[in-house]
Amino acid sequence: MSPERIIEITPEAPALITSLRGLGYSPETALADLIDNSITAQARSVEIDLQWNDGTPVVAILDDGKGIDEKRLAQALKLGGQGPDTPRGASDLGRFGMGLKTASLSQCRRMTVITKADATLSAVILDVDTIATRGWIAIVPDPLPTHPFVAELAQRPTGTLIIWDRIDELSGLAGLQKEAFYLRIEEIRAHLGMIFHRFIGGDASRLSITLNRRAIKAWDPFQTTHPSTQEMPSERIRHAGTSFTVKPYVLPHRDRFENDRDYELAGGPGGWGARQGFYVYRGKRLLVAGSWLGLGGVRIWTRDEASRLARIEVDLPTGLDRDWRIDVRKSQARPPGALRARLTAIAGRSREEAREVFAFRGHGPHHRGARHDVPAVWLAVPSAKGIQYRINRDHPVVAACRAAATGGLRPLNAVLSIIERSVPVERIWLDVSESEGAEVPALDAEDIAQLTEPLVELGKALPASMTTDQRIDALLLNLPGDLTQLRTELTRRLGGRHG
Repeated sequence: MSPERIIEITPEAPALITSLRGLGYSPETALADLIDNSITAQARSVEIDLQWNDGTPVVAILDDGKGIDEKRLAQALKLGGQGPDTPRGASDLGRFGMGLKTASLSQCRRMTVITKADATLSAVILDVDTIATRGWIAIVPDPLPTHPFVAELAQRPTGTLIIWDRIDELSGLAGLQKEAFYLRIEEIRAHLGMIFHRFIGGDASRLSITLNRRAIKAWDPFQTTHPSTQEMPSERIRHAGTSFTVKPYVLPHRDRFENDRDYELAGGPGGWGARQGFYVYRGKRLLVAGSWLGLGGVRIWTRDEASRLARIEVDLPTGLDRDWRIDVRKSQARPPGALRARLTAIAGRSREEAREVFAFRGHGPHHRGARHDVPAVWLAVPSAKGIQYRINRDHPVVAACRAAATGGLRPLNAVLSIIERSVPVERIWLDVSESEGAEVPALDAEDIAQLTEPLVELGKALPASMTTDQRIDALLLNLPGDLTQLRTELTRRLGGRHG
């Protein structure tokens, strides 16, 4: 038997480092990866300094977490230093042992790491050009960089500082004019407020994050403090010897927000259409911010207008990384095949409820605690030809008009049938899609004057057994928008008091 022959296949440093720089990080996803390390180091604050610097940006990230000594720092700079098979605690947000290097070098050609532990500062520089010419080495800087955060770290008992300089075209920060650069900063701010909202908000270990000395605010995808948000029952799912929670929410219709600004803020970064679907968390850190995860019935679900109010929280422990196929950037997750049917069923119910709320115009106010049996003007009726829309003959106002018809019901029923069969569904759908949710304008004095007279006449046609308030409720129940002034006017004209 011949001895085993070995062929050395050591990777070429220039080619490998260039490939690793092209993994697809954006500035915000790269910064998020570094904040993960800060959370793992039990930091309570992270400060980010991001300066245009006359078109040659410099980024610095300082935390107050547990620092490390030089030996551990060298280990941390090795690619795959702690890989995906390394056991991790519940608060350890690492995954592949690549984030510090790949995230940073995706944005810059030189990264400096300075860390303090046991009253000792340790520092190294990882330089793309040095690696390309001299191999896999790091350089100990002497003297230390002059960034203001260096002096701040020196005054702290522990902490870590990372500096990106020589930021090049691979980053989304290089080559920007000053105004565009600072607009980009606001996008980064919004992204970090979304990804770490549970830490900033205190649901996880509390963390403060500042960007250019300004605190980043948490963005709650589920609008849990809004009175019209519907919290559907949560479900506990067991898988691979552990379990996780799935909790669906249906967010309020546009009409339920106080103003346009509140509505736009609730939509989140990218807007309502982009932020529907599953929100997958790992150790309370957001990985996927709105996606249907390739699930669906006969066809895979896509982001559509009817489901834009459905958002579903999936709270994973760190031990399910392999099953959910978490990627190196920690921005994608894919559910195991064994769970797809269960998750599809949960999401289907949420999408159906969201569709009901989205179709507000024909169903009246819909909010937490509201009755589901309120009479609707329009009914969606399944048929062999698909969904058809019919006017509800039992609605109090419609029923009163039919009862008052002096020439018999046939002419009135004919008019109702013509209206039903000529509803421009496709055109309405197109208009709503293009207008990002069909904003309902506020009623002005002219609108109120035009509506009051016909509504008063209809109110008089309603059964005499109804009180004035009941008549007004029946008239206004299915109209969208703020109806306070219209209600006041109807109360005055119909001679009742609204309690």
